[in-house]
Amino acid sequence: MSQDEPIVALRSARTDVIDAVREVVALADRPVVVHPPGAGPAPARLLVDSLEERTPEDPLWVRPGSRSVAVRMQDADVSSPALRRTHASGEGRPLQLPADAQELLTLVRTAARERRAKVIGVVGARGGAGASCLAAALARTAVDRGLGTALADLDTCGAGVDLLLGIEHSGGLRWADLSTGDGSLPHDQLAAALPSWGGVRVLSADWRGGPDTSQGSEALDALAAGHDLLVLDLPRAQAVWAGMCDVVYVVTTCDVMSGAAARMLAAGWQGGDLRLVVRGPAPGGLTAAEVAQACGLTLAVSMREERSLAAALERGVAPGENRRGPLRRGALAALRDLDLVDE
Repeated sequence: MSQDEPIVALRSARTDVIDAVREVVALADRPVVVHPPGAGPAPARLLVDSLEERTPEDPLWVRPGSRSVAVRMQDADVSSPALRRTHASGEGRPLQLPADAQELLTLVRTAARERRAKVIGVVGARGGAGASCLAAALARTAVDRGLGTALADLDTCGAGVDLLLGIEHSGGLRWADLSTGDGSLPHDQLAAALPSWGGVRVLSADWRGGPDTSQGSEALDALAAGHDLLVLDLPRAQAVWAGMCDVVYVVTTCDVMSGAAARMLAAGWQGGDLRLVVRGPAPGGLTAAEVAQACGLTLAVSMREERSLAAALERGVAPGENRRGPLRRGALAALRDLDLVDE
């Protein structure tokens, strides 16, 4: 993002909402650029939307690479249709002001941090699509190409990416060990405290759980400030994390049911740069291009099935460590798709 880009943009015409947001943002010594209700997404690192003024006809207040959050005043009518719509658009829990002022302030401070990394999200269209494996392969391939890389596990329904990588017994912090919540987490200290996998700094969930929105935002922004590339292993049920991604790769297998799942996911994750990764096999003879056309997504990468992957994982060989396998070649193609590595 440009250094001249505003930090906070607010969509509202209500004086009480504008004053409440400005009061919080002023604590971070930042201005607020106010836009009228119904405006399209503004160029800013944090997009704040007044939930009670939102209508179904309004453009989504989201844009790739920016964080989005909805706010409402504490005395708002919690049964209003606008409140229910926030969950459909993937923003997560709306913040109540002034009660959640500290959480909003943390989001402002983390958004103000200079971001060095390209942020790639990876999400599976369905369970078992191979998203975590691709995320790991992307991170490992990037490190081998000389990019400082971090991998963050946000899919708390899984067993933890550290187990997938075979570093579950390695020392270092997991999500449950992080407690700082004021937006001041030093990126160098965080990276040094995380386990390393082949040069990739890994922030994993474990049996104790994953991040909440405020904690996650701070840690991810710290990692983005200190690396060239940040790869996020995203959960399907929480589009809120996709907001900070420059691009999200939706991973699907080459069959009708998986393609339909990818289409449904894409419909719910509007406003971002979503691209499709299709991997084999194709039991019914579908092509990757046909799956992409059915999903309405741009086909970024098509890869063959890596038949030895499941057995390799059981033996402790992590995804992407087979440099000649389809997964590694697919990860390299994705990095080339983003112009992060040379041919």
